[in-house]
Formats: sequence, C-alpha cells, structure tokens
Amino acid sequence: MKKAALLILTTIALVLTFHNLEASSSLPADIKELVKDTCFEVVVNKPPRDTLTYEKELPWHLVPYNIRTDKFYSIGTAFAISDSDLLTAFHVIDLKNNSLVFTDFYIRDARGNVYEVDTVRAFDSHRDFIRFTVKGRKFQKYLKLQSKYETNESVHAVGNAYGEGIVIRQGELLGTFPETEDGKFVLLKSSSDVNFGNSGGPLINQKGEVIGLVIQRKDNIAYSLPTSEILKAGNKGHFHLRMIFGFNLLPERTIVKDFDDDIALPAHYKAIKKQYQNRFYSFYVNNMKELLKKEGGPMFPEGEASLLPLFDFTDSYQPQVNYLNKANGKWTISGMNYQETKIRENGVIRLAAPFEKMLFIDITRPDSMRMKDMLNNPKASIKLLFEGMRITRDFGDVKIRILSMGDPISVENHTDKYHRKWRISSWLMEYSDEAFITCETPTPEGMAIVGFSCQSSDIALWKFDARNIIDHVHLSYYGSVKKWAEFLQENPMLPKALENVKLRHINRDRLELQSASFNLVLKNDVLPITDDLRLGINFGFTKEGKEVSWNIRRVLLSEYQKDNYFALINWHSPDRRLPNDALAFWDGMANKAHPYTEKPFQSNNLSKIATVLKTFYAQNDRNKVEKMYALFMGKEGKEDDQTLINRFQQLKNSITINR
Repeated sequence: MKKAALLILTTIALVLTFHNLEASSSLPADIKELVKDTCFEVVVNKPPRDTLTYEKELPWHLVPYNIRTDKFYSIGTAFAISDSDLLTAFHVIDLKNNSLVFTDFYIRDARGNVYEVDTVRAFDSHRDFIRFTVKGRKFQKYLKLQSKYETNESVHAVGNAYGEGIVIRQGELLGTFPETEDGKFVLLKSSSDVNFGNSGGPLINQKGEVIGLVIQRKDNIAYSLPTSEILKAGNKGHFHLRMIFGFNLLPERTIVKDFDDDIALPAHYKAIKKQYQNRFYSFYVNNMKELLKKEGGPMFPEGEASLLPLFDFTDSYQPQVNYLNKANGKWTISGMNYQETKIRENGVIRLAAPFEKMLFIDITRPDSMRMKDMLNNPKASIKLLFEGMRITRDFGDVKIRILSMGDPISVENHTDKYHRKWRISSWLMEYSDEAFITCETPTPEGMAIVGFSCQSSDIALWKFDARNIIDHVHLSYYGSVKKWAEFLQENPMLPKALENVKLRHINRDRLELQSASFNLVLKNDVLPITDDLRLGINFGFTKEGKEVSWNIRRVLLSEYQKDNYFALINWHSPDRRLPNDALAFWDGMANKAHPYTEKPFQSNNLSKIATVLKTFYAQNDRNKVEKMYALFMGKEGKEDDQTLINRFQQLKNSITINR
C-alpha cells in the first residue's frame, strides 16, 4: 500500500546513476515555453529528524550535492489545467497513504517557489489521477485538455527528470492497452522515454494539448491515462482498491475483496486521508475477521484440525507458533530453528524469520542488566536486538550499521486470549518511512518478542494482525533459579498462569517450587542446589470440557552444562480422532509400558528411569484416564542401577501432585 517512501528512495538511487539528461523534442519554442511554465515538481519535506543511532557519521558526501542540500524530496510531476487547478497521478499524492513521516505535499516551480497542496477537487485512485489546488498560487498559463488522439501521432512526455527539472521527451502514440484489473478503461501506450519523476506529468500532442496523464512505465513503454477518463469523472472522489487478504498462520489461504468508497468533494487533502484511514481500517478488520472465520478451518482451538496442538506441546524454550499446515489442513506447532548471536556479558540474541516481514526473537539479557531494566524501558530490548542483528542504512555500496532506535512512537499493554501480558511498541525509521512493531513479554532470561515490519501508514493494520497472531504463540520459560527468583518477584507482566508459582532455594540445601497443580521440595542429594541450577517450564494449550487454557505441561530441572536432570510432564487424554501414533503413545503410558516401568535403561550415553507418577480418572468412569503425570530422570554416563533407583525414589517423594 505504501508507495511514496519507496519512490523517494528510488529517486535517490536513480539520481546517483544519471547525470546528463537532455530533452529531445520537435515542439515549437513557444509551446516548449508554455509547457515548462505550466509543469511543476511535486515534492515532500525531508524527515525533520532522524532518531536512529549509527556506528559512525553518515557519508552524506556520497549523495549528489543537489539532493544533499535540498529541503525536499522530488517525487513526481503536476501541471496546471486552469487558473486554479492542477493534475497529477493519484499515486504521487497518495491519499491512501497516511505516512507519519511524509505528511505534507507541495508543488515547486522552476524558480524554487514552493506551494502546499490544498483542496482536492476530483480523484480516482483506480484511474490514478487527482485534480487539486495549492495555497497562495493562481496560474496565468495552463494546458488545455484534449480527448482526441490518433495512433502513430507524435507525442511528448513531460516530467520531472530524476529531480533535476522538467524535461520534454518525444515519442509516438503506439495504441491503447486495457487496464490490467478488469479492463474497465484503456491506457495510452507511447514510446516517449519516461522515468520515475514523470509520474503525473502530461502526455501532449504537437499542439501542446494534453491527451493523457503519465502514470507508469514498463519495458520502455510509457502508459498514460487518456484525458477523456479525467473529463468524464467530473468533480468526484473515488477510492478503489483490490485487496488480497491473507494471514501468516494460514498459508496460501486468501480472500479477495474490493474496497470502493466515494468521498464528498471539495475537501482538504489531509481530511480526505484521515477519512480514508478510518473507513479502510473498518473494511480491513471486517474482512480479516471473515478470512479467519472462513479459511481458518475453523480457527485454532476449534474443530478437529486443532486436536494435535491441544494434546502435544513444544519442548523448545524459544517462542513457537500454531499454524495451519497447508499439506494436511491441520493446526501444527512450529519447529522454528533460531539463529544465535552472542553479545556482551553472556547476552544472546536468537532470531527466526518464518514469514516475510515477521520475526520471532528470544533475548537473553547481559549479566549486568536487571529484569526491571527491561520491564521499565522498552528501548532496552530494541537496543539489544540491534546488537545482535546487523541492520544497515545503505549509501550505494557503503553500509552504515544502525545501533539503536529512538523512543517508541506508541506503547500499549495488551493481555492476550490466554491471559499473557504483552507490551506492544511501535518504532519509526524516519529516513525510509518504515515502522517496526514489537510485541514483547518477559522471560526469566530476558524477553520473547514477535516483531513486524511495515510502512508507517500501515501500523494500525499490522497491530490488528499482531494481536491475532500472538494468541497462537507458544511461550516457554527457561533460566537459572537465581534469574527465576527475580523474574517471579519483580514482574508486573507475569502471565496469569505463573502468578501463583512460588520459588525458593537455598544453596547446597534445598529448593521449593510451588504451583496450583504440583509442589516440589527438592533436596541437594537429588540435584546439586545452586544459583546456576536450570529451571525450564514448558506451557501448552489444553482443553477441559469446552474451555481451552494455557497450562504448565513440563517442568525440567537440570545441572548447569550437564545432562543430569529430571522432568515432570503433564499429559491430558487425547481425543480418539488423533493420529494413531499419538493414541499409541498415550496408551503405552497408561499401561506403563517402556520407558514408564521404573527400570533403569541406557539411551544416548545417559542412564534413565521413568514412571507414571500419578493418574487422574474421570469422575463418572473410573476406567477412563483423563490426565497423567509422567516423571523422567537422567544421569550422565553409566549410573549404578540401584543408585539410580534410590535417587528416583527420593525424587518421587519430593513431589506432590495436587490436580
């Protein structure tokens, strides 16, 4: 949807490669003079500030002098058609784009005088034209509109040449071509050489009459909207956009809807932008809800397609997500692999990018950074992220690393469907008119983040998607018991499922872990109780009756950098419509088949032992198992069987299952 910023960046890139542009035209001198007097650049203010922090000074000397010293970016062409009105392409003054950076539009004449766009008299976003006035300027000279044209006649494209002034280029009218969406009108094809800056300029005949409005270039052919389409539109304002709605978690499932909306005119261009944003947001939300309902199949956690994520859980401690597997139409838990980058003081940044414009991020904070530093300051996470990611601002082949961003432009608290608390922040990169949205929630070691990149005008739309996506995220928690204690005690963003979890440990003595479903009092002789003892808690989505909740599924305690551990796992009865391997797994556990025999065995150079610690039956059917807790223990190398059995018994005695 965003065009202006991309066009601005393209302008800069093109200016770096083109230097000497000469007009080629057989027009009489008086018509040339008229054309140049009636055609103007369309410009926008350069961003008034840059809140990014860079590794070194930006190499502005690599940008041509005229671009470097200009207060404006030149983005297109406009031309006068009466003493008050001008025409340009709609995509040049894009009323759909409510950019937070490029907010004001102007025209600039050959003497450098600048006039802000004022009232819009007519527009059609589909036909790609807009007729408007500017503040403080009337036009003594203007071009006449001519609806008649002939194939093979000599024509001239007039426009702003890469921000270096108005240029006239000669060509021939080759014919017409139907517009690509539905063929509702035709475009004029001509061989006139045009560039990016020609957008919105006139296509004129030998008499200097406007027969078309230049709107695009493809394969060295210029395409222009015939003047007749502008004349018959009258004084109306019409938005049209064919929108393909999709959702990252529903790959290849889309719906196509047309947005058509008429605007009362005349009106100030900023008022029209605001009105469009409000109406289009409602259109977007309503159609996204329709997509999720229609194509979700139904959406997780409803329906047979959701059964597996309601039975299983992820053993990853980095964020994962439920998505609809396009191969089988079933909701599946992702297995994203994260790329890891170490930063200062044992900090780690882990990144996964399963979808375009979307990142999953897991941050381990540096040793010197406290939990409350991250909770109280949204910039703490973003600064660590930029330490672990190499993001650059490019000046040709010279790439300057971005170290951090400024303050977020908005911060809001959000509690998702499963009572998990998120901080949603929006960040602005002014130079490119891009935004980065972070949805972050704390973990014992740092922060789990789901991030989205978009154009600044689309933040509200992406926030809607973000709030729906994070409902599907699997969050698990891992860290030293020392960090866990800080996490549980100083954290207003604790999810509801962890609010009643209590942890207390005494070095070389004991550890106490209390929750609604179990209590643990662990002595030092089962595992060495130190500040570095690792605690991991994996959560999963479970369904009891009609209610789906987010609950603890596995608790793991392990020695730091050793494979000495135990794990307590909570399994809920599977729906019998699940695949056979899931049912066989459950039945084997219910029958206490291997490995749940309390007999030691060897696996992967570990001595292991396991059992079903407690079984819960249905209230009305003592033969129906509803829930089981499995217990595993592992020790490095070959442990004496009886010693392992004795330790396992001590472990069993230290655990109380409540429900």
